[in-house]
Amino acid sequence: MVSSRGSSSSARCESHARIPRLGAFVEVHVRSARPTDLDAAVRLVAHSGADPGAGPQDADFLRNLLYVPSATLVVAETGRRVVGVGVLSIRPSVRSGPFVGVIDELGLAGGELDATERRHAGDAIVEHLATSAQHKGCTRVEVSEPLATAEPSRWKRLGFASRGRTLGRQIG
Repeated sequence: MVSSRGSSSSARCESHARIPRLGAFVEVHVRSARPTDLDAAVRLVAHSGADPGAGPQDADFLRNLLYVPSATLVVAETGRRVVGVGVLSIRPSVRSGPFVGVIDELGLAGGELDATERRHAGDAIVEHLATSAQHKGCTRVEVSEPLATAEPSRWKRLGFASRGRTLGRQIG
């Protein structure tokens, strides 16, 4: 379920997903990241294996993205714990329409979530990023290497198809 809350300057999207766990449900809440989320986000990005040498400069890069209109930085949380992070950047495109959203990063907590929870949290982050891209005028969202090959079943399940060296799906 995705709900939107608008303000006079921009729309803010929040996503919720309920994850079954031993008969109970763990709620995953996806929201825009805040400066206080950056330390956890850097740890999750480093844990994702993309760059095991993540350090203070990565926190600076993510901090800058919080204030760039052509980027979206979101976190997934359960019980006030950040358990996932996603980064979307917007770029112009000649072939796919005026703009394309590119999912640059997807990091999920390893030990805090079981496989089902990781799958649901990751899917909720991707859907939230796709909605954000659509709200920003994108007609397509893509995933490039190495993220595209990290979890091919996730991207196929979410409707992404191979397009050269990227995976993509129409959103608008």
